[in-house]
Amino acid sequence: MSELYSYTQLVSEVGSHAERLAFIDFKLRFTGFIRRADLKEEFGLAEAAATRMISLYREYREENLVHDRSNKLNVINLEKYTPLIPVGAEQALGMLAHGFNKNKLAGRPILQYRKIGVVKNQLDVDEVARITRAISSEKAIECCYISGSSDKHLPRDLVPLAILYDGKNWIFRAFDRSETKKYKFKNFNFARATKVKPIEQDDGSIFQYERLSEDTLWNTPLPLFLELHNELNDEQKASIRRDFGMLPDEDELYLTESAALVWILTKLWNIDVGNPEESDLFFKFSLKNREMIKPYL
Repeated sequence: MSELYSYTQLVSEVGSHAERLAFIDFKLRFTGFIRRADLKEEFGLAEAAATRMISLYREYREENLVHDRSNKLNVINLEKYTPLIPVGAEQALGMLAHGFNKNKLAGRPILQYRKIGVVKNQLDVDEVARITRAISSEKAIECCYISGSSDKHLPRDLVPLAILYDGKNWIFRAFDRSETKKYKFKNFNFARATKVKPIEQDDGSIFQYERLSEDTLWNTPLPLFLELHNELNDEQKASIRRDFGMLPDEDELYLTESAALVWILTKLWNIDVGNPEESDLFFKFSLKNREMIKPYL
């Protein structure tokens, strides 16, 4: 197996080129391809310089990529790919969402930082990469999924479409081909998807009705009219106002959220939606327009 380099080791060998090699490796692994245009967009490299950088990457990982002449890009060689540098699943998802960041790879925060409640091996980086490559290439996958609301644990066919982060869990939105109900777009937790593999040949291609543009809930913004919960004392209300950027005399908060994500938000923000089974829970807000929102909860 080819040697796995730390980012620091790579810098010691190739200097400033380390960031570019790391970017190529990252793009290959988590999107499935790298184009010279990607290097131009990320680093401002001219076409000739981008070509040289891909050639330098080949010196380290010759078998990781195959040139696709018809599409003028380099694609991952899944049978031979081995990472050049280690990238954690959360690191990768964060960079896919917010952009490539060499400081994430080097482990050099600008200020002292620590994540609370680190769970080792919560996400399998290889499973995550199979899902994110499917999003990038607009392909379907087969996987097993451990659902908290269903006993359906048989393999299912999904079309992953987007990534989400709720501050606790990494989630992907997908079209569930295995679902028998009318509405088939759902949210899936990355950590619960196992035995992920791409669906080959024509069955892996995405259909128009499976695209995110056809996801009615995803594309429907809902207004949420929130009010500080009446069981809060004055000190609690003052703290929550600060937490949510409210004025000192404000009791109401108005926002819009995708209909596909409203349920998640009510749990994250401790919003009372009038469910009798949750009457003993601590709530920060009441949902004033609950009748309007109820069909989406």
